[in-house]
Amino acid sequence: MYDFIVIGGGPAGMIAAGRAGARGKRVVLLEKKDQLGKKLLICASGRCNVTNMASLDALIKVYGRGGLFLRAALETFDNEKLRLFLLSYGVDTVVENKGRVFPKSQKADSILKALETCMHDHKVKIQANSHVLRLNIENNRVSGVETNHENIFGKNILIATGGLSYPATGSTGDGYTLATSAGHTICPTYPAIIAFETEETWVKSLQGTPMKNVNITAYQTGKKIAEQFGEALFTHYGVSGPTILDMSKRIVGCLPGGSVQIRIDLKPKHTPEKLESILLDTIKRHGSKVMKSCLTFFLPEKLAPIFMNLCNIELHKKASQITAPERRRIVRLLKGLPLTLVRHRPIEEAIVTGGGISLDQVDAKTMQSKLCAGLYFAGEVLDIDGPTGGFNLQAALSSGYLAGDSVP
Repeated sequence: MYDFIVIGGGPAGMIAAGRAGARGKRVVLLEKKDQLGKKLLICASGRCNVTNMASLDALIKVYGRGGLFLRAALETFDNEKLRLFLLSYGVDTVVENKGRVFPKSQKADSILKALETCMHDHKVKIQANSHVLRLNIENNRVSGVETNHENIFGKNILIATGGLSYPATGSTGDGYTLATSAGHTICPTYPAIIAFETEETWVKSLQGTPMKNVNITAYQTGKKIAEQFGEALFTHYGVSGPTILDMSKRIVGCLPGGSVQIRIDLKPKHTPEKLESILLDTIKRHGSKVMKSCLTFFLPEKLAPIFMNLCNIELHKKASQITAPERRRIVRLLKGLPLTLVRHRPIEEAIVTGGGISLDQVDAKTMQSKLCAGLYFAGEVLDIDGPTGGFNLQAALSSGYLAGDSVP
């Protein structure tokens, strides 16, 4: 008989198991894949943006409604405590742009090894290739689980199975089914951080081309729905990149009402008047060059011929031959390159799943179910999500830690 059965070997499950083990609890962690932390290893392209150094109030704000629910978890295990925890296992961290925290090694494997060592030190039993099929519940209290191999008995159970994104790593929505069997409500799931497909097909030729220091505004039927400054990326299907991903939750919410148009201001620091003045000066200095070459002073080289076509200017026209109306068209497009977003990419490609187990049915001070004694939840399986920047990993680790700290 275990004190604590943890379902899911992601960050939330691992830290919960380690914390409960540190408190002297007998713990087993069940992971259905052949190794732990598969999704963690691909976080931030393998660098692992483990948290963000935002203040407690700022952290609470970024999660929206979920922030108030997370307050107790964040107060129990905040970003500073997380960094100290990692340091205690030999993982130094560094703060980068916008407060994003990474392991100094720049390798997600460092974070995984710290969590694994914590569990090993506190005698957590780890069973890989163990797929939990159902919860065993008696008199409205958990008594164990049935796996693909055996029945395992335990006084308390944590569901930390993640969401629906990157199913190859093990996130296939199992936790929702298990929670529903215990009477819990699942808020509709959707991709909370996701890229988009565009109506325009010319983006394919720009695959992999970044747009840095741009301002992107999203509209639907003329109404502004989101705006963000930063970096975007052309893909073979449309657009992605940090700025698009940070806006994606709002855009996803609007897409059922029709397509969303974005306008990319490639030179947000300049007014149209100033930009036209700079363009005119460039044309005067490089009049003998084709205009396409002059445009590379203002935008990525690969975009220049497409840009000329969108401005309805002959591709090999010299800069000195550009007319005033053509110049104004160039400026207008530099200040608002339009793209039409027609759909988001599949939820399986989402960085984070929105929706999940309703927070109204979970005790925020312990992460325990209000409906079934001894049942706990942590991480992405809950109806909590934040933007990019380390916020989602912090939420997973804080909620997991609190669950492990609360088990009687």
